[in-house]
Amino acid sequence: MEIRILIADDTLSGRELLRSILESSGYEVVEAEDGEQVLERATAFEPHLVILDLQMPKFGGCAAAVALRKIPAFERTPIVALIAALPDGIPEQVAQAGFTGYLVKPIGPARLRQCVASLL
Repeated sequence: MEIRILIADDTLSGRELLRSILESSGYEVVEAEDGEQVLERATAFEPHLVILDLQMPKFGGCAAAVALRKIPAFERTPIVALIAALPDGIPEQVAQAGFTGYLVKPIGPARLRQCVASLL
């Protein structure tokens, strides 16, 4: 069974980078560009892991994570936050939103692969 990963980032370059690293590692990847698409694609795609940028239009990563956690199929699915910086309070904020963990941009291929492998 191929492992499915949903990635969400409002920038095309961010999605392309994540996709290329993950697909070269053998994962099946589906993209979303905002929180609304995250919910639509997650229910259709049923990913094993979700990676969400915190800053997205319509509703951001935290709101999307909260909404995903309310769906029984995603109560235990690992959800990783992508953050541009690590200001005070972010670890607590992402934990409260239901994220499993977070990665700080820029994300190198080795760090992304290590994070994904540790959660699956």
